[in-house]
Amino acid sequence: MSIDPVVMLAEELRIAERALQEVRRANTGFYRLDRVEKANRLLKRITTLHEELFETEPTSVLGASEHVRLAAQHLPFSQSTYATHLNEIADRLGEATRLHSDLLWLRAFANALALGLCGESGARATQLLRLAVSGAAKPVLIYRDVMPMELPEFKEERLAE
Repeated sequence: MSIDPVVMLAEELRIAERALQEVRRANTGFYRLDRVEKANRLLKRITTLHEELFETEPTSVLGASEHVRLAAQHLPFSQSTYATHLNEIADRLGEATRLHSDLLWLRAFANALALGLCGESGARATQLLRLAVSGAAKPVLIYRDVMPMELPEFKEERLAE
């Protein structure tokens, strides 16, 4: 089974953001053009990864948890109680625990955000939450391969009378 593409994209995003912080930190003491160019390349990569995350539907609850976490980050500070609740849901999804009440709450919250609760950042969070719900609501299929058991050969022997 392949890994969820959202999990891979989120990890790449974290790595690129850490690299950008290191370049920024190194460039504060002594300005160099090559570091600025590297920072620009990292910014372009981060932008591309964000765009891909907004279009990629998760294939597992782990991918859905990444989308929920990103949605929480897109909410303004005034909605921090909702962001806290979203992070709690993301933690549960990250542990592969899907609760029906969480999925219902995510759908309702996505609909509320779609009505303009948080403006532009709410629209981005809405898209992420809708992708997360569609990924988390997928049924889990478990396929177990059953190997046929080899039976010993039966040999007819004449019983001596």
